[in-house]
Amino acid sequence: MKLCENAIAELREFIQKRSQDSDITETRHESGGAKWPLGGRGNIVLSSDVGVELGNPRDESVACIVWTEFQRSVKDGIITVIGPDIPRSIGQSLPFGKVVLVQLKDFDPDNMYERYREMERIRYGLDLKGYMLRAVSQYQREWSRVSMEALNTGFTFKVLGGSLIDRFKEFEYVEAVEVVFVTTSSQHVRDIREISLSVQRMVAAMYKMIEETSFDCEDCEYNDVCSEVSELRKIKQIVRGREVNSGTT
Repeated sequence: MKLCENAIAELREFIQKRSQDSDITETRHESGGAKWPLGGRGNIVLSSDVGVELGNPRDESVACIVWTEFQRSVKDGIITVIGPDIPRSIGQSLPFGKVVLVQLKDFDPDNMYERYREMERIRYGLDLKGYMLRAVSQYQREWSRVSMEALNTGFTFKVLGGSLIDRFKEFEYVEAVEVVFVTTSSQHVRDIREISLSVQRMVAAMYKMIEETSFDCEDCEYNDVCSEVSELRKIKQIVRGREVNSGTT
């Protein structure tokens, strides 16, 4: 999909630029390794227990998924952190960018939206002791908390990224997963949002087609996206066909 491929290329360029002037680390997650303990139903991080906040509404935040079917576009298992890692930020509230790059197979217009929704729901079900997703908004923002106890026992972005990679790979259509975290500055997080904007608009267009079954294309704010992405045009045809069939039964 061209929009996602463009976003991946721009993200690679962003990482390359940051490597010249920022604190950046890259680690590899090995599936099957030691797991972080589960939090369970009582996994609530109160204000008094917070060690680090990520993406507080007072700060910049963006979280998104970018997918591709092209081989070698995703560096499987790689976790890149641009900026200070969590243990180096005790007592701070950090701007937070998170991009999950996913290489997929059998991803077509007939299943694309539902599979995207399956992947999007992963963050809500991520159960890591001492890590709490505080809030998520419709603008692809994510606010989370890490407890002091978790920090004292070794919680890092490698733990968070590795857990995300393992969860994504539970889906049989996911072949490779890579995660990028950004905590350097609010401006860098805004840069990530700008890179992901075309993908976010594509997701919004899919949502409007499926959930609202809206086909007023001339006045639609996503008309330019649908015109550019062939998969969206096919989704539109599929939904229209279902509407017609249901109307004749």
